[in-house]
Amino acid sequence: MGMPLSGGGIPSSSSELDRLRTIVAHYFPVYETTVGPQSVTFAVHVDRATLEATFRSLADELWAKAYVGLLRERTGETFIEVVHRPPVSRGTIWINLGLLAATLVTTILTGALIWNAFVGGASLSESDFVFGALFFALPLVAILGGHELAHYFVSRHYRLDASLPYFMPIPPPFLFGTLGAFISIRQPFTDRKVLFDIGAAGPIAGFLIAIPITFAGLYLSWTLPTPSLATCGITFLGTSYSNILIGQSLLWVAFLHVFPTQILYLHPLALAGWVGIFVTAINLLPAGQLDGGHVWRGLFGDRSRYLSYAIVILLLLLGLFVYLGWLIFAFLILLLGARHPPPLNDASPLGWKRTLVGVAVAAILVSGFVLVPVAAETGQIGGTATASSHFVAPAPGYALAVAARVNLSNQDAAAHGIVLGARVLEVYLNDSSTPLNASAREAWASTSDWTFNVSGEYAYANSTANASAPVGAGYFAVNAGATVEIQIIYENTQSATGIELQLVASEVCPAPGSSPATVDFSPSGAT
Repeated sequence: MGMPLSGGGIPSSSSELDRLRTIVAHYFPVYETTVGPQSVTFAVHVDRATLEATFRSLADELWAKAYVGLLRERTGETFIEVVHRPPVSRGTIWINLGLLAATLVTTILTGALIWNAFVGGASLSESDFVFGALFFALPLVAILGGHELAHYFVSRHYRLDASLPYFMPIPPPFLFGTLGAFISIRQPFTDRKVLFDIGAAGPIAGFLIAIPITFAGLYLSWTLPTPSLATCGITFLGTSYSNILIGQSLLWVAFLHVFPTQILYLHPLALAGWVGIFVTAINLLPAGQLDGGHVWRGLFGDRSRYLSYAIVILLLLLGLFVYLGWLIFAFLILLLGARHPPPLNDASPLGWKRTLVGVAVAAILVSGFVLVPVAAETGQIGGTATASSHFVAPAPGYALAVAARVNLSNQDAAAHGIVLGARVLEVYLNDSSTPLNASAREAWASTSDWTFNVSGEYAYANSTANASAPVGAGYFAVNAGATVEIQIIYENTQSATGIELQLVASEVCPAPGSSPATVDFSPSGAT
């Protein structure tokens, strides 16, 4: 974040005016001096070939002597306006270290909750904190820290007075344990190239760190054994991290296509990478004091204000109709100022090399942005019978056999692990209209055999009254918006004239408020 240009008036004493004229004349020939109520302006001759480097040296000297110099061009003339620089306050490094420590605490706690949801645990354990720190907190802090340190080192390269990163902690379950980080640049940007370089350095560095972290996390998501179904992780202050749905950016979709199968459960390292890419993208929005505000102000000069206003309007509309969080972000931009202040030298162009970098930065913004960053899974599963179940010729040793087909659809925006259950609801003997009572039904169903075939890929068999599939602690995956066909064969060694069966499909780690899908079916025909 850069500082605004403001300062006190310039005294009109001849000694101070002479001193200022001497300083400016050391770098540029002065041919006219104008004293105003808030500043003194020098009309100067310039050499275009050395203008940027010469003015940077002048700006550094003026800053060291408690002044700010601004280079402006009007009607073919070049002017340097000098004002008193505003007072600069500096915090101690202990503030930076304290905020970093607090952010490590909040992100490690968040990482422990995320790891607990990934592996399944009835309560937080020491290993949750260790692996949460290793696979979430430290990678995320590395991305944010690398981003801000790139700003810092480029600022120091241009001899600007900049602070070390300030991290912003926030306790879970709000976001991911941090609101990001920033540095304070306590000196105005010297020219458009300095403004552009500092603005672009952070997002590029953070992006380059986030990419391998994300890819490694997705690889681990694909290769590691599936989580235990014993539990689904704890709920912390009403939030279950096992049911958080993250938005998919263009880059994220491209990464997912690298892997041959659907990734059902996201490794915490991949989530840290996702957060890093998303934070980088929203920082590049061309508005105000965001990194994107610096970049686009450097690229387009004062014309960038129209883009900034358009982004604020877009965020307000998105906040009203798509995702409430964008309203908060829009008001934050307005609070800090939607129009980016000019650098001291607003006349020098960037050149084609920085324009190409600007195209790359725009690509990071477009590929990493997500309209709805985080949502809660609904866990909606639908089931319908696609064909009437019917009695079929039983296999040798059986007195009764039923065939049925059921379509199971995942109506959520995320893939889900599904487990099946089936049971005998009613049994009728000797054409009676009255079903067997509960104890008699259970005795009759005790000789049941069930076979499930899921989309022709997975087959499961049970010899029990109440069946389940897969057997044990497994599950099968149904992709977001996908439908699978469940083929069921039910057999019993005892005969019946009529039965009613029920299939129950349940989501692994169900979302709060969701319920299993149930399909009841009664076979037609006679044995």
